[in-house]
Amino acid sequence: MVARSEAKATGALPPADLDPLTGVVARQAFLKRLETRLQADATPRFALLLVGIDDFRAFNDMHGHAEGDLILQHVARRLKDASPRDAVIGRVGGDEFGVLLTSISDPTLVRHVSAAIQSMLSAPYEMAGRRHHVLASVGACVLPAGGDTASDVLAASSLALARAKHDGGRTIRFFKPQMRTDVTTRLSLVQALREAYAQRQFELLYQPQVDLRDGRVLGAEALMRWRHPTLGLLTPAAFIDALAASSVASDVGMWLLHTACAQARAWSLQFGEEAPRVAINLFAAQLAESRLLTEVRHVLRALELPPSLLEIEITETIALQQGDDVSDQLQALRRDGVTLTCDDFGTGYASLSFLKTFPVDRLKIDQSFIRNVVDDGVDAAIVNSVITVGNSLGIGVVAEGVETVGQRDFLLANGCYEAQGYLYGRPMAPDRLTDFLRNQPR
Repeated sequence: MVARSEAKATGALPPADLDPLTGVVARQAFLKRLETRLQADATPRFALLLVGIDDFRAFNDMHGHAEGDLILQHVARRLKDASPRDAVIGRVGGDEFGVLLTSISDPTLVRHVSAAIQSMLSAPYEMAGRRHHVLASVGACVLPAGGDTASDVLAASSLALARAKHDGGRTIRFFKPQMRTDVTTRLSLVQALREAYAQRQFELLYQPQVDLRDGRVLGAEALMRWRHPTLGLLTPAAFIDALAASSVASDVGMWLLHTACAQARAWSLQFGEEAPRVAINLFAAQLAESRLLTEVRHVLRALELPPSLLEIEITETIALQQGDDVSDQLQALRRDGVTLTCDDFGTGYASLSFLKTFPVDRLKIDQSFIRNVVDDGVDAAIVNSVITVGNSLGIGVVAEGVETVGQRDFLLANGCYEAQGYLYGRPMAPDRLTDFLRNQPR
């Protein structure tokens, strides 16, 4: 009690109110300061910034928690230097800091302070002879928006921070009431997706991949649909992002693997050497699991499916987010004979580097480049470059989204001989593709 009284007299916080690692205000004490500020005026006008370090978990995994703790200490000091004198700095989460701007409520000034904080935090950190760089995102809540309690305002800032990170990081986003509605909608969608999986409402359609020279079907991509009980058949655009981020993603992905492989086996028995290879897309959640290699091998053995009839498509962005273990598992499957394809090639940020560190069998040109390839010189140059890279490295190239004869002719003229798109067939039920295969040219 004496220590608290002495601290109050000197203006310093008692040790219990300080975060032991960084020396800034601890979470509960910070919330008390925020609550006090909320109750000070009938219509409070100030701002709360929530500053989060981008990809801090990956930093810890790479450099260790001891070095991560040092970074947090440096960040706390820089936050004090970059913030107004009357600001209250607190650590409210593992790598998240609150900055209470007690006398600022103008959004322009809030943005200015946020930019100053981000600039100072982005400067290199010299520690034990090593140089590190970290970037930060900011979620801002300008009162009176956000709520009536400290918890509400902190939650509002957290929503804004999540949006900033979702939008690529190293940016600032202001809280808007719509963000709460969006979260509620997303949570409802995730719950509905769990029920959809339990009630077997997901289906697979198959879009043929053809040889542009003679129209023969070489493969088929398995594409998910959700047969919603009231909305009808939904395409992935309506649910795939929420599904990929949900806890049921891995289970749905394994269902997709089993279902697609069973269909590939059925076509193999029916068409023999002319059976199409079946391509599937993997969720990031599946890649993060150590059982992927074992599961795929188990399915192939159980169904007696030749590995050459399974193709796994993975985007370079997702692949680069995973560790060496994922790369090792996929390369092991490739050695088994499974085809490994880089999906949406050219839309990531390190395409050529990706090919050096992550060998694949095929490149898939994204439909966004194919759409205007006949009339747009830039798209034409990009598509031609991808084809050239693939042919130079002995990697197959397939174009998606081919809808016109002009697009087909451009691809043929430039050395791309495989494609999928509405010109050759929309995604279709297995029995329809079976008829398609029976009637294809021989």
